[in-house]
Parts: sequence; C-alpha cells; structure tokens
Amino acid sequence: MSASDLPSETSDDALAPNTLDDEDEWKDIEPEDFGTSFVSFGGTTKFSDLHDFLQDAKENHGVDLLGLKNRHGLETYGMIKLINYAREQVSRGFFRPDASPESFLDGDRYMKPFMDDDALLYSIDDILDVANQTAHRSANEPSNGKVSDEDVQELLRQSDQLREQVKYYRNAYQEAYLENLDLKERKGSEPKEHSTDHSHNREQPKRKDHDTHYFSSYDHSDIHETMLRDSVRTDAYRDFIYENKNLFSGKVVLDVGCGSGILSLFCARAGAAKVIGVDNSSIINKAREIVYVNGLSDTIQCLSGKIEELILPVKQVDIIVSEWMGYCLMYEAMLDSVLWARDRYLAPDGLMVPSHATLKLSLFADDEEIADKVAYWSSVYGFDMSCMLARAHDEVEIRTVQPKAVPSRSEVILQLPLHTIGKDELTFNGVDFVLEAERDIDQLHGFVIHFDIAFAVSRDHNIQEAKVIFSTGPSGRETHWQQALALIDTSGAKVTSFKRGERVSGCLGLRKGDEKSRDLEVTINWRIRSSTADSEATCQQSWWMH
Repeated sequence: MSASDLPSETSDDALAPNTLDDEDEWKDIEPEDFGTSFVSFGGTTKFSDLHDFLQDAKENHGVDLLGLKNRHGLETYGMIKLINYAREQVSRGFFRPDASPESFLDGDRYMKPFMDDDALLYSIDDILDVANQTAHRSANEPSNGKVSDEDVQELLRQSDQLREQVKYYRNAYQEAYLENLDLKERKGSEPKEHSTDHSHNREQPKRKDHDTHYFSSYDHSDIHETMLRDSVRTDAYRDFIYENKNLFSGKVVLDVGCGSGILSLFCARAGAAKVIGVDNSSIINKAREIVYVNGLSDTIQCLSGKIEELILPVKQVDIIVSEWMGYCLMYEAMLDSVLWARDRYLAPDGLMVPSHATLKLSLFADDEEIADKVAYWSSVYGFDMSCMLARAHDEVEIRTVQPKAVPSRSEVILQLPLHTIGKDELTFNGVDFVLEAERDIDQLHGFVIHFDIAFAVSRDHNIQEAKVIFSTGPSGRETHWQQALALIDTSGAKVTSFKRGERVSGCLGLRKGDEKSRDLEVTINWRIRSSTADSEATCQQSWWMH
C-alpha cells in the first residue's frame, strides 16, 4: 500500500466553456471565440488547434477518431460515446483501445462525459466535418499501390502493441488456469459434501467484493489527508528524494498506489524525466488535477487501474517508489503488487524506494488498562456486557501503545530487503523470537507489533547503510499506523507473573485470508517459564485483521 480535497471543477478558464442561456446565441458563436483548448487523451497536453489534437490522439494514444468515424459510420451520439470511451481506456493505460462498435455504442454508459468540461465534446460537428472531408479526399485520390513510410510505422506500432497484449493475456490465462487447477485439487481432497460447485461459486464473488471495497476505501479525501498529515511518513519520503536528487535526475519513476500523487510530485521536483503514477481508486482523478495545477503535467502521467492489468507506456523504469505499508506492515497485501511491478518493470540496476522494511515484536503489560476494560464491560449503564471482551481477544487492535506498557525491547521478526524478497516470503508459519522482560510484571496481557522503514541509496546497501529511517514503534513519534496490539486471553493462564530477566520465547506467523486475500491472520505460539512459580505455560492464539 494524501492531499486535502480540491474542488471538482477546474479553475482554468481554458477548460471551462462559458454557458449561455440563449440557445440561439450559443449556435451563433464559433468555438474559437471561447479560446477552445483540447486536452490530450493522456491528460498532459493542451491543443488550441483541433487538427493538432487529432494527430496527437492517433500517433501517441492510438485513437484515430477520424478513421473510426468513417469506419463505423458514426454520427453525433456515436462520436460522443467514442470520445468518452477512448478517454476512459487511455486513462487506464491502454494504447489503441478496442474500438469495435459493441465496446462503446451499446447503452448510454458513455454518454456521460468522462472528463469535466471536455472541449472536444463541444466540437463534434467540427470533427464530423473534418472526417467527411478526409473520406471525400481519400475516395477521389487515385491509389498508386504503394505503402507510405507512415503506414509502415503505424503497422509496426500496432504489431508491438498486439504482442504486448498477447503476452499479457497469455500470462493472465496461465495464472487463472493454475489457480483453477489448484482449487480443484484442494476441493478434491475435501469431503464430498464440501466439494460442491456451490461452495466454489460462493468463494469467488467474496474475493472480488473485498478487492473492490479495498480500492473504494481510498476514494475519499479524508484518508489521504490523514496520511499526508503524518509528517513522520511524508517527511521521510520527501527528505530521501530531495536529499538524493542525483538519483532521480533524468530518471523514469513508477509510483505504485500513487493516491493524491505526493510522491510523484516529489520525484518530479527532484528532476525525474518521467513519473508514472498508478492507482486503482477514483482518487486518481484528483491526482491528475493536482499534477495539472502544479504545472507538472509534462512530467507526471497518472494512470487508472491495477498495476497488474495496465500496460505502461515504457518498457522499464529506473526507480519504483511506493507507500505500500499497511497496519502491522502486511495488512491489505499491497506489497504483492509492488513486487509484481518490480519484477515486471524495474531495470536490473533499478532502485526500490523504500529499500528495506523490518517487522518487530515486543511484550505488552498494562494492569490498569486491562482492569478498566474488564470493569467497563462488566457494567455498561448497569448491564453486564462482559461477553464483548471475547472480541478483544479475536482481533488485532490498532491503537497507540504507551511506552510504559511495553516491558521488553523490540525483537526483529522479519527483514524485508525489497530489491530481492519474493512474494512467497510474505506469508510464513513461524519465525522464532525471544523477548526478555526488563521489569517485573504481574501479568502478560499481549504483544505489540510495529515496523521500521529504511531508504538506501543503492540496491547493494544493507539496512545499516540506509540514509533515512523511520519507526512506527511505541517509543518513537506517533504515526497514522500507530501500533498493532494483540491482546491475549488470560482466563486460563497458568503463569501469572515473572521477573525482570525472564524470557518469553515462541514463534510468530502471518497469513493472508483464504477468501479475503487482503485480510491478515496473526498467530503466536509462546512459552513462559516463571522462576517464582516454578512453572511453565505453553500457549497459542490467533487474531484477525479485517
């Protein structure tokens, strides 16, 4: 796994045609009287001349409006749908989108403008006139049987694009086939009554709905404002990028999960030649506007969609920057997409920003807080609601943990070198740990999970050589991640206290949900031996993050 919300309408007069109450006046005024400005399909360039726009659309985005008009016999409504459809497809990263009539003509979906105040939609009659003139001229020009250099280059571009699409769909088909094969094998090993088509059909929509919910949760400005206001997080990225401009100058940068675009803006200001920001939530529309109003449209290109489904306008990038970290580091599984992008697009000597992540674990003991929690649920306005306490032991709680409630040092559980770690290493059944109490405690109440993030200037540097590091631990400055607290059920505990210097040993496991892959299950096995009670307890408990 941003900026405060901007007004949805742009303040640029060139993009907002005047409105007239008198319909006759409207018809009498030519488009140039408005200072018409056509925004390119890529959203990065503005044209005052319609012919220049049409040429750019054809050459740089694979959208031949004139040819498609003549090929499909489109009139006003058909052209409106085509323009809105083409803008949507290009925003998702598709060069030469499928323009068969059934892809955009059916229904009224594409009658709604994709871009606010799109001057192109006000110039449909001009486009139709140009298309008709072109068709008439072509029909009256004799053919000499020769193919022009321009036609050859166009065919080569089409061939390259088709190869890329075939490669993508072949890989997607192979992954889907293997996933289906694996599902069948697992179903075959289950008892018959559970191996039904009904269970399979029930599982798939849940995964889709969960993914949709994940991306839609980033549609709104408040979550981006929270992240932007986290100065520990945002300052770390800014400081690393600005203090190492030599790494970014003239480079191509990919920002995975760009949100409001703040990291892309940093990279552009640091001298990057091109920055590609990708996000699958609707906040990408605000990112485009932010990029435009800050005068960086020539450098930053914002693409809408999942990184795994887009075809980027470049074959490889020099740097991948991403703020992918979730609660407990791994929650929401965004790192999977970042690693996919790394393997697909990062140059062999390319740089990951950040370069390292470290997952850490410590003990939690707070008699006063636990007693207050128990007392509260025992009498809520005079009613016994103590059954609610069970939920506290089933789910990870995200909150700020006071340093005084942490009676041990933090132990490194997992190190993630982001240049080399594989996706299969992000799920593990058990990593050993030993936590030593630094003071006497009457009762162990839980475990605290947090993480550190490091930024190194070279893919060959280890975490100790990182130039910028920040921590989300209890003893550091507060971040929006806070800490992940896993409270243990102490109702059947055999060991109630232990002394300073005594140890808790065990192992921690992290696992993504089966049906909801962005959920996270935390499992801890631990052993406590108390010298005072001369006894040992072995325990295991799991918590979910939904």
